[in-house]
Amino acid sequence: MDEHEKTLRLDGIVRASGFASGVQGKQFLGVIIECCDGGEWIVDYDEQSPYHAFADRQVVVSGTPCEVSGRHLSGTTSGRKQGNRRMSTQHLIRTARGQTPWHLRVSTMRLAAITPDAEIVAVGAEQRLCGRFERATCRSGESTLAFVTLEGDTFLVANDPAGATVGRSVEVCAYPVQLSTSVPRPPGRYLWIICPCSADDIWEWRRRHA
Repeated sequence: MDEHEKTLRLDGIVRASGFASGVQGKQFLGVIIECCDGGEWIVDYDEQSPYHAFADRQVVVSGTPCEVSGRHLSGTTSGRKQGNRRMSTQHLIRTARGQTPWHLRVSTMRLAAITPDAEIVAVGAEQRLCGRFERATCRSGESTLAFVTLEGDTFLVANDPAGATVGRSVEVCAYPVQLSTSVPRPPGRYLWIICPCSADDIWEWRRRHA
């Protein structure tokens, strides 16, 4: 087996970066795992990634090392073109510790310890799904966002995806997530979804989550 295909198990703290208005130049908006052994791994470059939900928390991660294309940036920031997913526009960075981190393709990420304020306790591997967003009515009568695949499987959406439009067929990046029992949510299977979106969609999403 090639070295880059070996599955690793990492323990560390999630460091997630959000958009900072007024900052000049490109910004790193993704997630880095600061491992207990001193190593650092970039696991995502997207500011909508589910790993942001674990910010500053201790996690256990499994995944495989991977290589990415892109130009090296000195300093602590980098960026990517919105609307495209991963690999093609990733940039290597130097972390707050001054290291050039490795890259990890995550299979699973879970909290090392579940606390009452945690909303998500585990995230599965990214998958590509085709389907459409719909509004679903829960037993309580509350309306919630759902995603129906081409095969007819229905999932509840755990997040607020930028650019999500009800009724339109779309291909999305989806992550199965396990929600904390302390969070009142309708029962069902949940996905964290990132869908194609425009720059305007991203700005509107940032305003909603400011």
